[in-house]
Amino acid sequence: MLNQTAIYALRAMKFLSQKGSEKPVLSSTIAAEMQIPHNFLSKILNRLTQAGLVLSTRGRGGGVVLSKPASDIFLHEVVNLFMKVDDFKLCLLGVNVCNGSCGLHLRWQIISEQFGKMMNETTVAQL
Repeated sequence: MLNQTAIYALRAMKFLSQKGSEKPVLSSTIAAEMQIPHNFLSKILNRLTQAGLVLSTRGRGGGVVLSKPASDIFLHEVVNLFMKVDDFKLCLLGVNVCNGSCGLHLRWQIISEQFGKMMNETTVAQL
């Protein structure tokens, strides 16, 4: 359900949460450990930094760390930077105005609500 960029972002955030905030981690380390293409990861980390979810330090001893405890960062904060999670609330068949008449409506609604709940209630620390 998530696009590849969002998945990589969550992998990177998980890695940073496991490393703690005492010492910045090099992007090359994250890329190697989490199997993320380095150039792609650089763009992801840049966006996470712009959003204030990670802090970036340049130079010797530099790298990235989470900007706040992983238990305070929810999955929707990360994923929404890279895709529209609200699109999962739309009709599965792509109808602009869903009248609920298709056979999948109720089943999709349950899945959509559970997905939204998971994104809003799960933190990076729980990954």
